[in-house]
Amino acid sequence: MSDMPINASRQAGIYVRRAREEMGVTRSELAALAGVSERLVASLELGDAKGIRLDKLLSICDAAGLGLCMEPKALANAAAKDAASEAIAATPPNPSSKPSYDNRLQQFIIEYAFNPRPNEGEQPWRN
Repeated sequence: MSDMPINASRQAGIYVRRAREEMGVTRSELAALAGVSERLVASLELGDAKGIRLDKLLSICDAAGLGLCMEPKALANAAAKDAASEAIAATPPNPSSKPSYDNRLQQFIIEYAFNPRPNEGEQPWRN
């Protein structure tokens, strides 16, 4: 699993879904382990849980074997960008298949979420 920072609510759900699938449990089973509703787990995985309470998110992450780490944003972005670039460089391209959603999301994050043009503000796509 990657150490990419979470810049959008959908990313937290992606990590939870991956961890749940690696554990081999259903959403219902993860919800029971976390002490939350199955609907909340489904909403989180689908990116619809924008107003999720921190204690609920921490319970789900703990049940899925995930943790949340707080560090200065500049350090997290630089480390994640390096890790993502290395992961993409290490993966040989396969021109016969379409890139997966996760690969396209990761590429988008690398290109746009990490401020590639520091003199143009935090959101280079608003030019």
